[in-house]
Amino acid sequence: MGFGAMSNLNQDESRPMWTAGRVIATAVIVTLIAAGGYMFFGTPSVTNNPKIALPGTPPAAGIKLPADFEVTAIDRGSFKLSDYRGKVLVIDFWATWCPPCRKEVPQLVRLAAANQNRGLEVIGLHIDDRGRSTPDAIRSFIVQYGINYKVGLATDEMFVSYLGSEDDSIPQTLVFGRDGRAVAHFSGYAESSAKQLDEAVNRAMSR
Repeated sequence: MGFGAMSNLNQDESRPMWTAGRVIATAVIVTLIAAGGYMFFGTPSVTNNPKIALPGTPPAAGIKLPADFEVTAIDRGSFKLSDYRGKVLVIDFWATWCPPCRKEVPQLVRLAAANQNRGLEVIGLHIDDRGRSTPDAIRSFIVQYGINYKVGLATDEMFVSYLGSEDDSIPQTLVFGRDGRAVAHFSGYAESSAKQLDEAVNRAMSR
């Protein structure tokens, strides 16, 4: 996996994507934080009709079915993504410190509010960033950004099960139709992504 040079926080604001730090050793993360920057790579992209489905979806040739993880909710309790089959589901892997994640959140809030009576569910899955974002910090972020959808904590295993190990960038967003199959997979987020995400949700809603 090729990475670019490190940049300071202000420079990174203009970058489309950051890596999750999911597979980077804790010592490396600490070093990067101390240096005031993070590693980044790639540009936003979208894959339509990726070969992945929610757990519990009837198996089909070539369709990946991730494990059915018990997800810890940031507020209380836990849930499984298989419980959302039959609804249009948007899953977003993100982190509080990720600039493109912050840019995407308002759109997810809007989508959740506009489609709450049409069977759409949005779930934000905060990555395991080795304690940089504490539960209290995540809760404060939820209040600050007016997040109106469920937020859970994703383990490394969950991230890999859904997205593989080749691309550990965030945000990564999956849109699933009512049949449990993915309609679109977004890697990264920029202004150009907004229209495509709206279109993917509308396509899933119309099926």
